[in-house]
Amino acid sequence: MPPNSRSKKKEHCLDKDLYPLEDSETCPCDEFLSQPFGNWSACILPGPSAPGSLQGWMSQREVKECGHGLRYRAVACINQQGHLVNPSLCTDSGYMVEVCHIPCPLDCKLSDWSAWSSCSASCGSGLKIRSKWLREKAFNGGRPCPKLDLKNQAQVYEAVPCHSDCGQYEWRIEPWSICTINTVDDLPACGEGVQSRKIRCVRQTAASGENSTLEDGLCDQEETPDTAQVCFLACPNDCVMAPWGPWTNCPVQCDQGALRNRSRQVLRLPASESSACPELVQTDPCLLNSSCFSYDYRVSDWSTCQLGENAICGQGFRLRLLDCIRSDGKIVELKKCEQFGLINKTRLMESCVVDCPVSCLLSEWSPWAECSHTCGNQGQSVRTRRILQEAHEEGRPCPNQVTQTQPCPIRPCYTWLLSDWSTCTVEDAECGEGIRKRSLSCVVHRGSWPESPPQPVDQELCGDELRQRIQQEMEQPCFVPCPGDCHLTVWSSWSSCQLTCLEGRSFETTGRQARSRAVIIQVMENQGSCPHQVFETQPCKGGKCHSYQWRTGGWSNNKRAVWCQRSDGVNVTGGCFPQKRPTTIRHCHPPCTKPFSHCTPSGVCGCEKGYIEVMTTHGFLDYCTRTPGVDNNKKADVKTNSGRLKPGPSQAQDLFSEWTLRPVGPDGRVKLWVYAVTAVGFFLILFIIALSFLVCNPSKSSKASLPPQKPLTLAYDGDLDM
Repeated sequence: MPPNSRSKKKEHCLDKDLYPLEDSETCPCDEFLSQPFGNWSACILPGPSAPGSLQGWMSQREVKECGHGLRYRAVACINQQGHLVNPSLCTDSGYMVEVCHIPCPLDCKLSDWSAWSSCSASCGSGLKIRSKWLREKAFNGGRPCPKLDLKNQAQVYEAVPCHSDCGQYEWRIEPWSICTINTVDDLPACGEGVQSRKIRCVRQTAASGENSTLEDGLCDQEETPDTAQVCFLACPNDCVMAPWGPWTNCPVQCDQGALRNRSRQVLRLPASESSACPELVQTDPCLLNSSCFSYDYRVSDWSTCQLGENAICGQGFRLRLLDCIRSDGKIVELKKCEQFGLINKTRLMESCVVDCPVSCLLSEWSPWAECSHTCGNQGQSVRTRRILQEAHEEGRPCPNQVTQTQPCPIRPCYTWLLSDWSTCTVEDAECGEGIRKRSLSCVVHRGSWPESPPQPVDQELCGDELRQRIQQEMEQPCFVPCPGDCHLTVWSSWSSCQLTCLEGRSFETTGRQARSRAVIIQVMENQGSCPHQVFETQPCKGGKCHSYQWRTGGWSNNKRAVWCQRSDGVNVTGGCFPQKRPTTIRHCHPPCTKPFSHCTPSGVCGCEKGYIEVMTTHGFLDYCTRTPGVDNNKKADVKTNSGRLKPGPSQAQDLFSEWTLRPVGPDGRVKLWVYAVTAVGFFLILFIIALSFLVCNPSKSSKASLPPQKPLTLAYDGDLDM
């Protein structure tokens, strides 16, 4: 080649670095589609960091089960052909993982103790109380609150006995003033007057005995002393008496009829003998709650259970106090009851127990169980825990979740799938011994047939061990009957177990069940060579008694269906007594040939709906007429003599609707009074004919008698027997 004819691009071919002769690229990887399946699992908290990290059995189970955890959702990995493959090709674990949070429980919170209240009794024994109130309710399974009152407040209180001294408030009385007498002019100052005194309510202090004036309401108002009274100043000539002395004591038991008295003395006799001194002794009957009293013991309410210092539960004691009550309700000193010989038999202290709050105790979570399915999307793993101690009082309650489940990785299920048997094939012949076959294929599915139908894959994925075992059952001998041969079908399934029963009861312990097979005969001449035994029986257990009853359908064209039904609702052949079989065809004698007539269940001819029967004197159906007052569009095509003699339909309806006395009864027979009227009319006609012969010319009697007969025909037009 000449020098000038060399390729101008030779340098391109020689420089392989700048102009490579080969080019390569990486092969594209198989792409997989990740599909989430099913619901998220429950939020699963991480376990304890180390088995011995928590101290003690109680603390290990009272740890609050809250905080951050993880929840899982299974992932199905699909290749480009739409087949399920191993989930590791899509994800490392086969799950979608998501952070979740379980809120911590909040215990019920109460306020601090309030201050003690004042004593419930202003005089005598009572209780003083302090309480706590609700501040925050429990949430998310925290310790519950105590019982709540109507205002939704916690009724937590403590009551201790207290006593108020009834004698600490008393009336202090000053002396009476001088007797003041209102005198007129210069009369002597004597006779009846008025004197007064001051009273005040004081509290006697135990230390110094001093007293200070208080409000009058603190003292007993029923025992308020008088502040004024009538007084007498003796005149110069009057008898002067000393003040009354104290009343004598009434008997202790305040007996009915007992008396008390008081006395006084004469200080100065009167100047004249005519004026006498007043009485020296006064007597008064002893009255209960007035001049004498009875006494009895009374106890206060129990205090709450008192515990030791810093104790919140356990063994304790409760107290109550004793008072002496006068019969009028006044509280007096205990020594009053002792003076009357009363003995206190009431227990004032007893032991008690405050239940301790116990929180729910749980066992540890069990290890995760194996998956319920080795492949497919239905597999789940479960772990459980047990309740060791139920919650008591205000302890933290047990959680609702004692079982947790999480999905298993979705792995493909590879299965050998057998097809249905083929038809029986005879080699080089049309009948005789043959072979039927079925095929075996390897399929993959998701474990939820028929939602995901199996899809064929390579046979290597299903393995050879099961294939070799199934391969022996891929062919099966069969038989194609030749023309003229007897052919027996396969046996039917066994029937239910039956017992011989009498009136719904059976005395047998072993029943019988049967099965049958059909005989197919292609040529009837070979019937004798076919077997006669086409069913067989065997004993069975657990039979039931059944009753059988004939059932009938509705009549249609004088025919109805009749069948035998078992007590369990199954229609059977046999079982009912043939002698009691109801009729399937309805017959009437004579047959029902009249228009709009049919055979009734009673065996006589009747009329269809909308028509009424008109009967003959012998009790048979004569014809059917429309029911009065019913609008029927159908027009009766009655062409009998009786039908032509009847009035028109509209006239007949008006005629029957106006008559109150109908000649035909409900049974279709003519009533007796119709015959009587007919007989009377007949004799009346004979009488008129005889009279006309006597009056008129005998030669004209035959012509004269014809005109009166014409209206007679109309008069008897309604008589059915004429």
